[in-house]
Amino acid sequence: MVQNTSVLTLMQADDLTLAAQELERLKEMESEHESHPWRHHPRRSPMKQQHCRFPPACLRLLRGIEGNLRCVDCDASNPQWATISYGALLCIDCSGSHRQLGVQVSIVRSLSMDSWSHFEILCMLEGGNKQLNDFFHRHRLPSNHFASQQEYEEDIQRNRYKTNAAMFYRVNLAQHAKRVEDAGMYRGRDSFRKSKTSRSEGGRGQERGGDVGESTTCSSSTTRCATKCCFAGNEGGSSSEAHNTVGA
Repeated sequence: MVQNTSVLTLMQADDLTLAAQELERLKEMESEHESHPWRHHPRRSPMKQQHCRFPPACLRLLRGIEGNLRCVDCDASNPQWATISYGALLCIDCSGSHRQLGVQVSIVRSLSMDSWSHFEILCMLEGGNKQLNDFFHRHRLPSNHFASQQEYEEDIQRNRYKTNAAMFYRVNLAQHAKRVEDAGMYRGRDSFRKSKTSRSEGGRGQERGGDVGESTTCSSSTTRCATKCCFAGNEGGSSSEAHNTVGA
């Protein structure tokens, strides 16, 4: 058992190294595209950026994140779609529901068919299905995708992705991914969280350093969550009002 664990750890370390190299190559390609002299030439057609599939080592890291073997909304196995806005994986049915919400709420991509940017991949590697569902659970926002389509359409404002809490999460995930991008070569989820924890004062970081939704904002206190996350600037009110407030 110990030997198997060691082998798994070594494989994960190899995948992390390969993933970091894949991300660096992708960043270089994007940089070359941005700096190409013909890119903004008035008499030339725009230079097309090369189609970049989700890199294989990055995909293995993504699949290894807790909760990512099942759809974040309906628990279907082997999800092949993603919501970049929340760094979570979806089945094909739930990806359709996310598309209906609009790109201002949820940007959807296929893991196998669509093109991915360096930043989008970082959003996925720094997100995770369990992380997102834990955040929603703290805000008492369970999935309503088990409801019928009619109930879903009639009750759209109570959809958890339309709340201010969800808006807060996606904004902070994007900010977190940007900080990871600016830090240089990717060193894995744990590396950035540990460095952030070590800079926190008086053990506060150790209490909140577990995930993006929690470490950047949220405490387990319902009152504090309501004020800091769900009301998005509106202080006061009950937690249920906060969680049902439409934020997008």
